Amino acid sequence: MSDRMKVKIVQSLTGAVVLTLLMQVFVLTGYTQYIWMLFLPLLMFFALGADLKKIPSMIICYVCGIAWAYANGILQEVFRSFASEAVVGIVPTIIIIFLILTIHEGFLAKTILGNIPCLFLGMATTFFVFMIGVPLTPIHLIAFYLYGIVLTIVLVFAGMTVCSAIFGKERAMKAIIGEFPGHDKND
Repeated sequence: MSDRMKVKIVQSLTGAVVLTLLMQVFVLTGYTQYIWMLFLPLLMFFALGADLKKIPSMIICYVCGIAWAYANGILQEVFRSFASEAVVGIVPTIIIIFLILTIHEGFLAKTILGNIPCLFLGMATTFFVFMIGVPLTPIHLIAFYLYGIVLTIVLVFAGMTVCSAIFGKERAMKAIIGEFPGHDKND
């Protein structure tokens, strides 16, 4: 078995234990049905290249997405005063998405506010909460997302710490870093 595979197995076991234990906070606080939300920041983190420097942008853009979802709701209410339900369900959302893409992907693309995937994730989770009518507020969404970010950071550091303790830091780094986009996977 290659070093890479040995490190990957230890990292996977560490991640499984750490994530499962930290998710118990949701069980203990009565939010068991929302554990799935903790995986959203993990998905974004790894999809964006597993770069810890992207976490501030992930957080800020997620919150922006929540704000844009509320702006969409406000715009729908304005349209509701003079337009049919079909128009209310379509036109305001077209306007909001146009504004998001123009502002965040156009003007702010190279800034901390240019993380479109996290922005749309914030918007999508807010829409989802609106649609199913659960008693969650934007504060809940942000808190759940931030806790998912904590899980992400702990996962990275716990995996690296355990793998470094077992295999040595240099050997562990070589095996772990090689698996992320932009790095040589042949190491």
